[in-house]
Amino acid sequence: METRLSTPELVERIEKLVQALRSSLQDRTLYPPRLTRFEVARVIAARAIQLSMGAEPLIDISTLQIKDPVIIAIEEFKQGKLNFSIVRELPDGKTIKLQLKNLLEFEKLIQA
Repeated sequence: METRLSTPELVERIEKLVQALRSSLQDRTLYPPRLTRFEVARVIAARAIQLSMGAEPLIDISTLQIKDPVIIAIEEFKQGKLNFSIVRELPDGKTIKLQLKNLLEFEKLIQA
């Protein structure tokens, strides 16, 4: 079911989005301001390896039909339970370290 926003709520969301995008592009801390598909794949693969080596799941796996480490890692990612850092290299050769949770929050802001 779709929820309708009032005009003031919509304007407020747009202003927050514009402000977040401006600050992101200005200091390049989140550029690109979303997770790339390669970063998502790398995070899920790294977590699946941890799970296959005996790490405890961060979610309740009793609700999952398939107990495969990749499926568990995907669910952990979807629920925002993973605490990973993403290292990005900028065009000028500098590297920045971003927290996965910060990127996911920014994506939620963009999609909201």
